[in-house]
Amino acid sequence: MSKMHLLTPGPVALADPIREAQAQDMIYHRGPEIKALISDIVPRLKKDFNAAHVFIVPGSGTAGIEMGWACLTKPGDKSLVLANGTFGDKLVSCAKVYTQVTSATVPLGKGWSLERAKPHIDSAVAAGATIFGMVYNETSTGVLNDVRSICQYAKGKGMITLIDAVSAWGAAPLDINDFRIDFTATGSQKAMGAAPGIAIVAFTDEMMKRAESIPARTFYLDMKKFKKDMDGWQTPTTPPCSILFSVKAAMDYIDAKGGWDAHRKMHQTAAAKSRAFVKSIGYPLFAEEGFYSPTITGFILEDADGIRKRLREEHQLVTARDFGDLKGKFFRICHIGNFTDADLDYAFAAIRKVLGK
Repeated sequence: MSKMHLLTPGPVALADPIREAQAQDMIYHRGPEIKALISDIVPRLKKDFNAAHVFIVPGSGTAGIEMGWACLTKPGDKSLVLANGTFGDKLVSCAKVYTQVTSATVPLGKGWSLERAKPHIDSAVAAGATIFGMVYNETSTGVLNDVRSICQYAKGKGMITLIDAVSAWGAAPLDINDFRIDFTATGSQKAMGAAPGIAIVAFTDEMMKRAESIPARTFYLDMKKFKKDMDGWQTPTTPPCSILFSVKAAMDYIDAKGGWDAHRKMHQTAAAKSRAFVKSIGYPLFAEEGFYSPTITGFILEDADGIRKRLREEHQLVTARDFGDLKGKFFRICHIGNFTDADLDYAFAAIRKVLGK
């Protein structure tokens, strides 16, 4: 079988050092080797997030998001969740398990600005809402929301801010103290470029104290249990050790190429290149100007499923499916993780050929 060119929003293709790291001999998850591994990874993550606490959570990014809602809210709490795509809708669904939710949306392709969010926040606070949630980067549409300004405002109103940064962190700026984010989560298989299987959560000391003061509504994701074990560089349950090998290798790989600032710059440059490509083949960008994602560029494309099938069969290029109201008519170019300029050029040439452009 020919090598497939994986250009999806995650899992992403693994650079050779990251892929090969997973072939190391297995280690005991309660021995000194795991402590050495986690004690190498976590402080580096804390520094990039500018966070008081970072936990390694065995599971998908969704597990990390749910940890925040399950451990930082109480029965009867009211929340506001802003959505503008499939993953915003999923966040609403998660929030409904734990709180009384008011949700608000903007049309697909539009982004959340402070101007648009402010009246919803004001109304929700007036109605007694104390929890605020939204998705930073809406993967389904290629829209980057103005989380910084919105969270700063919501926090100023006394709300607890819980943010899905699964496809944003590592590609878009994210300093939780500057953004005034209380709790956020991402996944190992996104912009970091490691293998899937680990959620990474970052949060403030205020949120750790809050979690310690209220009963967790989860057994597996209890922040108190994680705090106890993470203080000793371990996890409460068995971690996917091979995935942790890939996480350390991914961070080493990023450092060798200039660090997180250079990594984010690479994503921004690729996003601009992808937008120029879409325009060059005669399609308007789906995302609203000013809200362009650094990891996803999308456009409306009739028979998108058929195009994806041809790209896979004729060019071994794997691209991402679409969702919801856009199903079958939306095409996403993904530039996230370990891609190169050559990967993008290959994808652009294949897309041109299949579309006859």
